[in-house]
Formats: sequence, structure tokens, C-alpha cells
Amino acid sequence: MTKPTVSKDFNLEDIRKIREYNSLRHAQMTPREIIEDTRKGAAVVLERLRQSEKVSV
Repeated sequence: MTKPTVSKDFNLEDIRKIREYNSLRHAQMTPREIIEDTRKGAAVVLERLRQSEKVSV
């Protein structure tokens, strides 16, 4: 299982790839681990959005 490569325009196919990748990873995790993993990923995205000044959270 390798991390998916997303395109520059980040389209629906990219979202599908990410969901499939996460589904395979999460199959081996407990619900608590899945929640923690999701929070960590969300924190990275939120920080990038803050840095780009597109969202004020």
C-alpha cells in the first residue's frame, strides 16, 4: 500500500484515491486509532489553510 499521488487540480478522482488508501489503512486500526489518525490529518490541513490565509479558524 503506497500513499496516493494527487493531481494539481485535486479532483474527484484524487478524493477517491485518498478514501481508498485510508480505508485500507483503517482496516487494521481500532476505532480510537482511526479517530486519532483523522484528527492528526485534519490538523495538518487546517494549518495549511491558516498559512494560506484562506480560512480564519
